[in-house]
Amino acid sequence: MDKVNFDKVEVLLIDHDTIYRQALFGMLRGMGIRHIRQGATMHEIKTAFLISKPDILICDAYLPDGNFCNFVNGLRHNLIGGNPFMPVLALTADPTGDLVKEVINSGSDDLLTKPLSATQLEDRIKGLVQDRKPFVVTSDYIGPTRRKSSDRESTIPLLDVPNTLREKATGKRPDTDIQQSIDEAIVQINLQKLERYGVQIVYLADHIVPVLLQGQLDDEVRQHIKRLNFVAGDTSRRMKGTKYDHVSDLCQTLIKVAKDIHAAGDAPSMRDIKLLKPLSSAIQGGFETGSAATAREIVASINE
Repeated sequence: MDKVNFDKVEVLLIDHDTIYRQALFGMLRGMGIRHIRQGATMHEIKTAFLISKPDILICDAYLPDGNFCNFVNGLRHNLIGGNPFMPVLALTADPTGDLVKEVINSGSDDLLTKPLSATQLEDRIKGLVQDRKPFVVTSDYIGPTRRKSSDRESTIPLLDVPNTLREKATGKRPDTDIQQSIDEAIVQINLQKLERYGVQIVYLADHIVPVLLQGQLDDEVRQHIKRLNFVAGDTSRRMKGTKYDHVSDLCQTLIKVAKDIHAAGDAPSMRDIKLLKPLSSAIQGGFETGSAATAREIVASINE
């Protein structure tokens, strides 16, 4: 087991309960942590991210001015800050079933119930240093694997991601190498996400088109169309500079078609409906073949 020293570790501690936050501050100081930035709101988290790069976020799951779980989801999807792999410990005094599920699905590493002891807090932080779970990427999730040892074997790979908390606490890697490792891992996460999106785009089109062809539009299909809009846009954002950059034109076409269908409400055009399946198949094929020429041919045929 690696020797742990928290002298260089930077902690961002957020809790709207001032008294309890001071208690947590004392626990962290007792562990030897010297760099602790405190706050009580979502605004203070975002401000802290502009000033520094914390190695771990310890935060109450309830914030008075924002949704903590949405924030963590944005962090994991590299929409916030510069390190989507930062360990996150959520805290709550009221661990309802819905909250536990929401926190786990946000990409947080763990949820701790308040009040907790100094030993519990130290054990969890050391666990993130010495035995953090690998990340998994699905069509709607990025974060520490949620698999249990008893779960059925999955074909989705697990990824060991950079952990600045571990690097600083163990002193095993110079600070200059950490950001390069983060950037390289972001590229790998993007590629994994794009491949998952290729499958999901086909799935959504397969469920949307038959219903629309029958002239029906229920709430489930509306949600599928909304999701297709998001996935198409995020796919386009993530593929820039990757080996899948040639699929960009197909995604732009899909974004336009999906937006037109969404805006048309109960009366989308038959042309847009019929374009969904060939477009989705072309995008998935573009990820599989890696051929820019093939993608251009598909775009040309679709736009004829």
